[in-house]
Amino acid sequence: MIKYSIGCHNPNLHYIQVSAEFMDFNNKNTVQIQLPSWRPGRYELQNYVQNVRSFIVKGLDGQVLEANKITKDCWEVILNGHNHIIVSYEYYAQQLDAGASYVDDSQWYINPCNCLVYIQDKINQPCQIKLIDLPAGFIIASNLKFNTDNIADCTDFHHIADSPFIASPLLLNENYKVGDYTFHIWMKGVARPDWHKLKANFEKFTQAQIEMFGDFPVPEYHFLIEFSNTKAHHGVEHLANTVLWFGPGYKLNEPIIYKEFLGLACHELFHSWNIKSIRPIEMMPYDYSKENYSNLGYVAEGVTTYYGDYMLFRSGVINFESYAEDLRDNFNKHFHTKGREVMTLAQSSFDTWLDGYKPGVPDRKVSMYVKGMIVAFMLDVSIRRDTANMFSLDTVMQKLYTDFAKKHIGYSEQDYLNVINQITSQDYTSFFNEFIWGLTPLEEPLQEALNYVGLTLSIQPAKKAMERIFGIKPKDENGQKVIIGQVYPNSPADMAGLSVGDEILSVGQLDIDPNSIEEIFDFYSNESIDIVFSRMKRTIKTKMVKTDNLYFNNYLVVRNLNASQNQRINFENWSGQHFLHNIVENI
Repeated sequence: MIKYSIGCHNPNLHYIQVSAEFMDFNNKNTVQIQLPSWRPGRYELQNYVQNVRSFIVKGLDGQVLEANKITKDCWEVILNGHNHIIVSYEYYAQQLDAGASYVDDSQWYINPCNCLVYIQDKINQPCQIKLIDLPAGFIIASNLKFNTDNIADCTDFHHIADSPFIASPLLLNENYKVGDYTFHIWMKGVARPDWHKLKANFEKFTQAQIEMFGDFPVPEYHFLIEFSNTKAHHGVEHLANTVLWFGPGYKLNEPIIYKEFLGLACHELFHSWNIKSIRPIEMMPYDYSKENYSNLGYVAEGVTTYYGDYMLFRSGVINFESYAEDLRDNFNKHFHTKGREVMTLAQSSFDTWLDGYKPGVPDRKVSMYVKGMIVAFMLDVSIRRDTANMFSLDTVMQKLYTDFAKKHIGYSEQDYLNVINQITSQDYTSFFNEFIWGLTPLEEPLQEALNYVGLTLSIQPAKKAMERIFGIKPKDENGQKVIIGQVYPNSPADMAGLSVGDEILSVGQLDIDPNSIEEIFDFYSNESIDIVFSRMKRTIKTKMVKTDNLYFNNYLVVRNLNASQNQRINFENWSGQHFLHNIVENI
């Protein structure tokens, strides 16, 4: 058994002390000790090793063994005949989000995939983790079963890497049951949840997801929630838990904030099936030392993004108008980027390892989350149409769960296509060629999909003049500056030479006040205007010439009140709700 221990001698320094014991090397001369280069749930290489100091390897007799780095996060150890070694080091844990690690006097929040080393040929061996000198009064929130000595057993490294935990005296805890499954909600931070309402909403979307798949992958599941005092939105999926970093926590009960929180939780719960169980073949098993490239991000994240919001609507947690707002936001994100014209959905899924979690260069790519969500909706409707509403994308996901996940088999793109073909008795290769592997615009097919369920895409001018008239979207700089985040191609801003990253200093005769930027552009919305901006410490003056064209349109989804009886029936089959019924707002 591989034994890990974690302690924290001085939480104010934010270092944790880690040790790992390995044995039985079968007379090997050397062994390689690896720290993960990434964590599942974020398909991007990380530099966790930059948080490591005082790395040392000893034999049981206390002899220090030679350990040389052969990559940034892999050490080759000269064993000198030792068959049992202890690796020790300190790890700096001062990053508080859903995927990192953080310790202070109020909590130990640890993601083992950040900070525990492993040996590749021992990755499937049983493991044990022990928390050393955990302060009195600290409660442990985890899917791991810690005993009274703060020791937990794990089946292997994959299990321990997938099991973050929070230990703190400040945790709030409630639980609920759906069928035979128990769900725990742990919260830390400044928030005053309405537990009755929150648990009722969680039960609804959980029930809907379980009914879709037929069962839940594990008997118990834990929502580990860290509330921020400022704006935050980040979730990381695990098989038996999720970590949610969300804020501001003190605004949790405000309707918009609360709905966003429910959407995040619903999304991450769906991942317990889709990506943690139903997994691309390239990630079966995970290789933590390098990129695990796959084109299937549009399923892992795109389909999950679709169901994350859709399940809130389908389960009755939110009404149609609220769901339509989520659709609008995603449609706007997609149609406002020219990257949709140059990179396919599959290519963008593959390239997530490069820049999937930051804006990247302008108009280079699409989002596997956003376009993946739209294509998932179109696919869902197409399957319903081709099977007279007998089957849907639900059926596809159920079959992937039964035929692949439950058999511990990874699936390929061809497997995904084959399942769809089998269910529909149609060949969906052209659908993939157009919308997943190709660059066919989505406006018309999306409108057709919406029409099938009695909805319509209403394209309306943007409300803000700086977007609608001049083609500028600013970055969120917390009211400090006005930095351009996006310029619409061939807009007045583009033709005037403005680009992403420029800082706007004045418009017309008015110096910029970041808090009134929208009003200033509204004031000049009917004329061409001079604009002064800063680029690389150069001050530049130019003129934006107004045209008759509009930019950054809003893509709204509305019910077609003239929908036919068949369209209304399709809507009700798809949504589980009456076409004209305003669901009682629970949030």
